[in-house]
Amino acid sequence: MKKDYAEIADTLIAALGGKENITRLFHCMTRLRFYVKDRTKIHEKEILKVSGISGVNWHEDQFQVIAGNEVNEMYKALENKGVPTDDAPATESQSSKSVVSKIIDSITGCMTPMIPALTAAGMIKVVLSLLTTFHLVTDTSSTYQVISMIGDVTFYFMPFLIAANAAKVFRVNQSLALFIAGVYLSPAFVSMVASDAAITLFGLPITKATYSYSVIPVILMVWITHYIELLVDRITPKMVKLILNPTLVILISAPIALIVVGPLGTIIGNGLAVAINFLSAKLGFIIVGILAATFPFIVMTGMHHALTPIGLNAIATGGTDSLIFVSQVCANIAQSGSSFAVAVKSKDENMKQLASAAGVSALMGITEPALYGVTLKLKRPVVAAAIAAGIGGIVGGLLHVSLYIAQNCIMAIPAFIGEKGMSNLLYGIIMIVVSFVASFVLTFIFGFEDAEPEQEEKKTESKEAEKTPQNNTKPLVEKIELCAPVSGTVKALSDVPDKTFAEKVLGDGAAIIPEEGKVYAPADGTVANIMDSKHGIMFVTDSGAEVLIHIGLDTVNLKGKYFKSYVSDGDKVKKGTLLVEFDLEAIKGEGYNLITPMVVTNISDYIKAVCMEKENTAINAGDKFLTVV
Repeated sequence: MKKDYAEIADTLIAALGGKENITRLFHCMTRLRFYVKDRTKIHEKEILKVSGISGVNWHEDQFQVIAGNEVNEMYKALENKGVPTDDAPATESQSSKSVVSKIIDSITGCMTPMIPALTAAGMIKVVLSLLTTFHLVTDTSSTYQVISMIGDVTFYFMPFLIAANAAKVFRVNQSLALFIAGVYLSPAFVSMVASDAAITLFGLPITKATYSYSVIPVILMVWITHYIELLVDRITPKMVKLILNPTLVILISAPIALIVVGPLGTIIGNGLAVAINFLSAKLGFIIVGILAATFPFIVMTGMHHALTPIGLNAIATGGTDSLIFVSQVCANIAQSGSSFAVAVKSKDENMKQLASAAGVSALMGITEPALYGVTLKLKRPVVAAAIAAGIGGIVGGLLHVSLYIAQNCIMAIPAFIGEKGMSNLLYGIIMIVVSFVASFVLTFIFGFEDAEPEQEEKKTESKEAEKTPQNNTKPLVEKIELCAPVSGTVKALSDVPDKTFAEKVLGDGAAIIPEEGKVYAPADGTVANIMDSKHGIMFVTDSGAEVLIHIGLDTVNLKGKYFKSYVSDGDKVKKGTLLVEFDLEAIKGEGYNLITPMVVTNISDYIKAVCMEKENTAINAGDKFLTVV
């Protein structure tokens, strides 16, 4: 059955405290990365119930939702719902972060959107290697030249791709950022670099350097351009800003790019290459094993993409990488092996299915479902996978395995083909097999305890309660009574024509088809959040129940039209207080279904929510509606 990502987006928005609580959203290959105003409004348990979500993680002020292969669809659905995406300006909470965190986030923001293009370019190079290996084309043929040209585009014009992403990260006009990248890659400048004559600008020497395939110079330059834009905007008169601002930005930025930043970035890039070669020479196979073993924990911090420029720089400067991507291959294959071992050994059918799917995903380089949904969740398997990755890395280091193309999964096999010949391919396959088999075997040896399904836990609690003698004067559980928020006809939650509510994704409760356009407080408590569109109310009772009242279905699209709020976020109210008024007939006239679910979103803290009235029974606002036990 095809998933409704619009519904998933609504669920995530509600569980994140409403759209107004989200200040910024961007994503990488597997994670939705949120910045929020108030982290206490986030309901992690509800997010983890969403189909396709395998885990959540906090990194500094960033809340990460691991969505695996479905991240693009979820991101687009959230964007369509009006969630502020990565074009939004940075928030105050971000500005309070440490310098190291800012640098890592900036590099991640610049590099992660490039991964699809890098993957495509890498795989085209793999195809080319296979064509020549099996003598289907020769390296002098026109076919070879054309395919090679297509595969080189991403790498050659990498500064353009980085500039486009860096413009968003550093809030620079994108056309000006691309202009700066064009200065580095201009055919005229490339010709000047190739000539014997010195290059100067007003007597200042310009270093002869080639910036195609480069990463660091353009990131540094776009960052500096942000401050140049601010300076220029401050000093130019309003009447001529339109003409003067972009002209001055380029006239200031371009010389700095060519005279200072370009050479500096080249030095840094070459320094990284020297550092990697030094580590490889001094520590040899050990450094590969250490990085491979620790890589799953680097992924947990979200810092793994900060290593991508180092690996790319190694390929750009030396033609191969023998550390960054090699260690990633070992780590990802080990996660796959451990997940498959869990799938075989687990007695929980749900875990078997999850682990099997996660194992396949990890083979293809997407490890978050395996890491967060399986190995880390079961604890001992993540240790087994880390040890196995380390063993695989040591084997790869001892055999001097190299990758000629940026790959981090099973598709690295053809990427082992290069100047070292077929021996490197053989050694690479040995490294992959060792990583997988060692992880599979160690996971079996270490073992794990199947997580008891939540529903079974609740059944156990219920049975234990039934076994307790009836003359026990102390109540076993607290009962919370909630009144009907609106007048109308009672409906079971399963009758709501919205899977998110009907399948109790957000919590347990019931619904009412309203006959009057007034919503009242269901108990004494606090208004935690009223959405901008006024159609949704998050309410916390004094007894601790967290209640969502959702007026109609898809009424968020009305953007507050026909709704009027009488309370604000944080208001403490008494039972029966008027919260929201809405024009019932006008909303019906717009074609919206006004069925109004009321659910207890923190139902995992209790056993269930029981409706006091039978389905299709009339109820008045203020009547007893739900009992939470």
